[in-house]
Amino acid sequence: MAEKIGNKIIRLTEVGSTNTYLKENCDLLKQHGLVVLAEMQTSGRGRAGRKFVSLPAKNITFSVVLHPNLPLAEVQVFALMAGVVVARVLETYVDQILLKWPNDVMVRGKKICGILLETITITEQHFPVLILGIGLNTKGFLIDYPKELQTVITTLEAEILRSSNAISESEAASYLENETVFQQLLKQLECCLEEFSYDAATTLRSENIIDGRTALLQEWLKRSQAIGRKVRSLNNVEELTKGSGTVGIIEGLTKEGYLRIRTESGQILSHISGDILEIKEEK
Repeated sequence: MAEKIGNKIIRLTEVGSTNTYLKENCDLLKQHGLVVLAEMQTSGRGRAGRKFVSLPAKNITFSVVLHPNLPLAEVQVFALMAGVVVARVLETYVDQILLKWPNDVMVRGKKICGILLETITITEQHFPVLILGIGLNTKGFLIDYPKELQTVITTLEAEILRSSNAISESEAASYLENETVFQQLLKQLECCLEEFSYDAATTLRSENIIDGRTALLQEWLKRSQAIGRKVRSLNNVEELTKGSGTVGIIEGLTKEGYLRIRTESGQILSHISGDILEIKEEK
């Protein structure tokens, strides 16, 4: 991973999906750190085939090519790392940021950013190439979005105004520049790739030395406040529809970045894919 993130940036006015654009232009996948940025996505995708709604000039939507030189079983942590990257940038603007497994960033309980990690194999690489897509709602307000999304999403501009009584709507808009936030995300991604690499070591207050991956998992858990939460683990759409699935308490993460859930029967379940629904305890 010699080239820095954003060393080459392809800027598009409009595209179906930045992830799909890269998959359709395989030669671009040879370049670690290459970024495709779009002002507007017409067919943005989220995890499990869900749609990401993009509005002209109101979102930051981009994808990054990564060559981690790791086997497929070990790349899930990059989705968690992307969440940490976004959270670190957003906390310079607003508070109450929470990460949700595996790829959502929430502010005050509403989704502000989605992350889509895809793997692809090309002949020049011995290990899978990663396409890391990030879609962040920066500008605008709920009224700008489809009605069905207005109760579940938020924007950075709306949260800046909510958290500061001393700033006007016009001041918030001028303060919040998409290009500035975009560059902050690229810089933080480069920092995290170095900080959380296998070779990196972190000194904690206890003076213990931990490896980069462990440091990443610990930061994600802290930012998610996931440990101790009661959840329903769903493996497919049928379980989601029926409200079935497995109920348990989140105990942590596996070294690969999957949730460890202690079920009601006492067994430890590794949640690898599917949705996680939090169960609110009645007071």
